[in-house]
Amino acid sequence: PHYHNLSPNNMLSRHVFVPLVSQDSKQALEPGLAESWKAVDDTTWEFKLRRNVKFFDGSDFTADDVLATFKRVPNVPRSPSSFASFIAGLTVEKVDSHTIRIKTAAPAPLVPTNLSTFGIVSKACAETLSTEDFNAIKCQSGTGPFKYTEFKPGDRIVMERNNAFAGAKPDWEKVTFRFLTAAPTRVAALLAGDVDVIEGVPPSDMARLKSNANLEVVQELSNR
Repeated sequence: PHYHNLSPNNMLSRHVFVPLVSQDSKQALEPGLAESWKAVDDTTWEFKLRRNVKFFDGSDFTADDVLATFKRVPNVPRSPSSFASFIAGLTVEKVDSHTIRIKTAAPAPLVPTNLSTFGIVSKACAETLSTEDFNAIKCQSGTGPFKYTEFKPGDRIVMERNNAFAGAKPDWEKVTFRFLTAAPTRVAALLAGDVDVIEGVPPSDMARLKSNANLEVVQELSNR
């Protein structure tokens, strides 16, 4: 988490690491780990955090985890595309165990939107683990609907359902995400039954896939 601000990374990360503010399929803001937020004055935002949320390791989610995450985000070594710009100029204060306030130098109406871009990790992991440690799954510090159990760079990520997730439970107990970067390879894998779902369908293959009675093609607008 927090290493590379790139759409495929962010899409996978969102299954595991929940941000303070989430987005629905149309990018409308909705509660994440913050149950509510409001502008206290022109330069102050207050976020009320969800209670009774636990990380995968069983530890409780509190404001301390948010502060530790904010400290980690701009300091991930060798990050090729940092999330630091989303919190630049913000000062975070702990009000109590489940309330934080964010101060800005000038009015900043996009603070909730910016905080929807990265997930929160536990204080223990934020302060001690490197990118390599996270990749090696040395700390289960997510709160999302899935927890990752295997990561083979360039090949796959395996996730299992988090049965303690506070929101709607996923339909699948286990999901394997495979990295098929070439469009023809993705289509071939789908047609062969090697994978169940692909994204990034090539326009040139759309008519052929739509005509296949064994497949369903789903389309909608997105920001991509």
